[in-house]
Amino acid sequence: MVDFGNTSGLDKSSGWKPGDPVGYIRPKIPDFDVPAYRGERYEAMVPDTLDLQDRAALGVNVLTSATDPLADYEIYFWVRFLSNPVSMRHDYNDQCQSKFMEALPLMRIASGSDLNMDVDRRWMEVALHQQGPDGLAYWPTKGRPWAHLGIEHLVPPCSGRSAEHHITPTYIGRLLSALTLYHLRDGGPLWKESAERMVDGLIDLAVDRGRYSYFSPFPIWAETGSTVDGAKRSSLQAAASTIAVLGLTHVYKQTGYEPAMQLGEKLVRYVLDEVRYFDGEGRFMRDEPGDSGLGQQAHFHEHTRDLQAFLEYAQVTGDSSLLELVPKGYEYAKAHGNELLGYFPEFVDSPQLEHSELCGVADMVALGLKITDAGLGDYWDDVDRWVRNMFAEGQLTRAEWINRLHLASDPEKSDEADVPESLIGFNETIEQVAERNVGAFAGYPKANDWWPGSGMGTMHCCTGNGTRAIYYVWDHMLTHQDGKLRVNLLLNRASPWADVDSHIPYTGQVDVKIKQPIDLSIRIPEWVKPTEVRCQVSGAERSLSWDGRYAKVGSVKPGNEATLTFPIHESTEATHVEKETYRVVRKGNEIVNIDPPGKYLPLYQRDHYRADTTRWRKIERFVSGETIHW
Repeated sequence: MVDFGNTSGLDKSSGWKPGDPVGYIRPKIPDFDVPAYRGERYEAMVPDTLDLQDRAALGVNVLTSATDPLADYEIYFWVRFLSNPVSMRHDYNDQCQSKFMEALPLMRIASGSDLNMDVDRRWMEVALHQQGPDGLAYWPTKGRPWAHLGIEHLVPPCSGRSAEHHITPTYIGRLLSALTLYHLRDGGPLWKESAERMVDGLIDLAVDRGRYSYFSPFPIWAETGSTVDGAKRSSLQAAASTIAVLGLTHVYKQTGYEPAMQLGEKLVRYVLDEVRYFDGEGRFMRDEPGDSGLGQQAHFHEHTRDLQAFLEYAQVTGDSSLLELVPKGYEYAKAHGNELLGYFPEFVDSPQLEHSELCGVADMVALGLKITDAGLGDYWDDVDRWVRNMFAEGQLTRAEWINRLHLASDPEKSDEADVPESLIGFNETIEQVAERNVGAFAGYPKANDWWPGSGMGTMHCCTGNGTRAIYYVWDHMLTHQDGKLRVNLLLNRASPWADVDSHIPYTGQVDVKIKQPIDLSIRIPEWVKPTEVRCQVSGAERSLSWDGRYAKVGSVKPGNEATLTFPIHESTEATHVEKETYRVVRKGNEIVNIDPPGKYLPLYQRDHYRADTTRWRKIERFVSGETIHW
């Protein structure tokens, strides 16, 4: 069980104290069982290279630990690095927990981690407690006095801020995905019926204009029905209606519930035809086209998030116009980032240097995989580059540096003062903050540094999207169908059919240890020529035939080990990232050094990869007994 001690001070002005019960709209809920995560575990010696099972386990750590045990494990959305002590903070944005609720089962399937299992059940109970009689999810205020913090600029005092519950349609959309996963794992009627009731509630909540529908981008206060005038929304805020589309698509794909797609179609039409957030060539339209300043830019993640929703929707409906639009939008997005590192700016066409958001990086990884999976292009090499570089470097893997930041003499530190423990806010915690956030994804990284040195440390919007993208990559690394196994990405991976050991980037070698009779094909990286590839099966030379970039090894048996070898070399090049130029050393697709280096948590400190001899380590491998193609 998670135990971080006293997670908040006392808010004397409200009479609330930590641990007070939360006032959910549905006090009584049906009982249910949480299915165990089945799978096989065994020890193995593997190359010490990027392993997404490890990264998924780190994801479980942050998803379950950056939470408040005294508030039903609600997440702390904000992490402040420059306060002393380092702290986490609750506010309205904690509703991003719906992203965590979707990602957590996926991370457990990929990693087998059983850390903090009590969080899973409580979150599932909370999902049921939040569901009102109309099917919608209601976020309570009672027992959560931070529920309105952070939206003062959206909600005037007269608009219902004293209400005990509110609805945020966009977060309900993400919650639909979590309910669908619960149904897939459980197989019973409870979660299916809950998801379908939530769809019905969203249909009733939507503003229906016949050909299209939309939601208010702002909170709706349950007792008053009050919200900010939807007509005053920006294009960015209006396009938030699309967040629900992915959840609606998940419900339809897994249950066949037709109303989900009927609403999804109207929301898609709204963003495309009314908001016009994209043009016909997939280019990103600006967030507030008629205004100056920030509105003259296009938010990267808001657009790439929509492209992912469009693609998943189009695949189940056969919408040919969207299937043409999404690859165009993906190519446009690529052109506005750095294709080598996988660095994508928070805003497109900004006059100033833009930090990245791992939300956007995760979106691009997801799009590359899913466009390829849909047969609309071949973007395996994009995914390989970005996963090995900005995506992997963007996940926090160690914490000790965070606790030392307040010792640094830095003029940028002035926006956060040292905070005596006695003044820690009612919505904050200082307990083991750095360690609890290992596994998080960066909210504001530079090309060479995990953190830019000012502002908040990170926000957990990116953690929710980044952890889900880990699963997308882990799931797509191998494709097995009709006795044929295709290895699409040369990363470490255990599976029921074969285990993949990747020596890249130490050497150009991948070993595939066969567990079942299969017909094996292995995709070679972009820097390798087919004529340079050598194959052995259990020590015997094996000639290869080719299917595009796939080396066709052919029939192999349990106990065989297929090994592909090919050259890998270092190269040094200059690369331009967001108005700055860096000199990088590349080995295969891996950046092993960057100059100038970062200051706080420098990225690409990978000198060990420059050796030509593989470094090994012993691990416990986990092969899940569940197959969920998400």
